[in-house]
Amino acid sequence: MSIGNALRGLTAGIAVLGYVSLFLLLQVRAASVSVLAGIAVLATAALAVAGGRPAVRQVLGRGSLSQEDATGWWLARVEPALEDAWNTYADLVLTVGLWGISIGSFGGLVTYPGDEPPFGLAMTGFLSMVCGLISLGFLIDSRYE
Repeated sequence: MSIGNALRGLTAGIAVLGYVSLFLLLQVRAASVSVLAGIAVLATAALAVAGGRPAVRQVLGRGSLSQEDATGWWLARVEPALEDAWNTYADLVLTVGLWGISIGSFGGLVTYPGDEPPFGLAMTGFLSMVCGLISLGFLIDSRYE
């Protein structure tokens, strides 16, 4: 595998991790607007590096999706946009990143100074842990192809 393919895979993994974490944080309302904006900018920059302008247009809903592939949900458009750049490195970034989010969420629960920690941290921790385990399966599978 060339260095270019490795870099495309790493940035594709960063883009997906960014959009998934953005989705989770929006659902549990666990971050400020500036943090959400920063994640969105980083994920979009990684998307542009990994897939180029066509990938960004596709995620924004302006790309060349067929009628059967078109969906109203923005997160579902990320995977087809990065399909050409996805490789083992992307799986690795996604797996480690999701586990990092999970550990950070559970760490935030343990060290929360108040009496009632935010439920969103627990939900984010469990969701990212389960998604990280699923991603690990894809990582292991891609190593044996």
